[in-house]
Formats: sequence, structure tokens, C-alpha cells
Amino acid sequence: MNPDSSELPPLMWPEFTDETARLAWWRACVQAWREQWNNPVPVAPVHPKEIEALEQRLGCAIPPPLRRYHETIGALELAERLCSVTPAKYASIEPLLDAYPGIHDILEGASNAALQWALVNQLVAFGDYLGNGNLWCFHRETGEVWYFDHDSSPMLTQIFTDVGQYLDVLMFKCLLEAHGEEDNEELLREHLGDEVVEKWMY
Repeated sequence: MNPDSSELPPLMWPEFTDETARLAWWRACVQAWREQWNNPVPVAPVHPKEIEALEQRLGCAIPPPLRRYHETIGALELAERLCSVTPAKYASIEPLLDAYPGIHDILEGASNAALQWALVNQLVAFGDYLGNGNLWCFHRETGEVWYFDHDSSPMLTQIFTDVGQYLDVLMFKCLLEAHGEEDNEELLREHLGDEVVEKWMY
């Protein structure tokens, strides 16, 4: 059952005064999403030691917004699926090549394969767009967020400057559905531009 609309965060892009306010809005959006379902997957914050173990496996730190999200909220099944901090089949935070080994086939014989491989080797998958094999990745060094699209060119597109921006948009997608407007893309298009929405969702 949908929660009363008066209890929902308003359907608007928020302006955060600080990271505490941002995290509180994320939490409210996750709660609004979960209240739509009879048996929602539980919120499961991750212990800092599990984050440290993940960083040991990756050989790099995860971006601070992603760390804060997993340590304080940790829900994975939202309007899109976030990958697990702990090892999980098909859905772990892991190097892009481990998450999608078929990149070898995509890049075989490509004219710019060397440049593409240099980028692939810097990317870590942290989100799975609806389980269709297209993945959200962060760059180990810059923290930029890249979209991996195995179906169409370009294979890799840089869309957000950091993971926090992606999480803001994911939370807004949760709000759209909680408000009963899951088919309304206009607010996303106004915020992100048509080109990003077309690449991401189509």
C-alpha cells in the first residue's frame, strides 16, 4: 500500500545544507520506497570492517558517499539495484571486468581497444541497472561515475562527477515511484538532459 502522500518527501530536487542533510533525505527516500511493498527487503547497514575488507580486495578506497550510504542505510533493492559490499554472486562491488568478463569479446578488434582497456581497468562496478547487465561504476582515481552499456555504443559513458550525484538521482527515482509517478520522466530529463536519460534508460 502506498504511504500517505503527506508523509513522503516532496517530489522536488533538494538543496542540501550539508552531508548530514543529504543522508537524511536519502534515508527518507529509501523508507518511502520500502513502504510501497508488503515485505520489503530489510535495511542492512554494513559494518565498517566489511567496508575495509572490500577496500582490501579492490586495492582502493570506495568513494565517501558510497561508504556513508552502506554504513548507514545499506538497502540494495531500490528503483535500481546497488551491489553488495560483501561478496555476492552477480551483485558484488567488484572490478568492472570481474562483473562483466564479456568485455573481452566487446573490445576484440576494436580500433581504440588500448584506450578502452586502460579505462576499464580503472572502473569498479557498484550498481546494476535493473539486472540487465548494464552497470554503474566509479573510477578508482577520480571518483567519476561511468555507465557501462554492453548493448550499444559507446560502451562507457561518464555521466556523474561522483557517486553522491548518482545516489541523489536514484533516490529521486524512488520518490517518483512512491508518489505514483514512476512513468514520469520529465523531471529526470529536466535535471539530467535528454541525452543522459536516453543512454541510461533506453
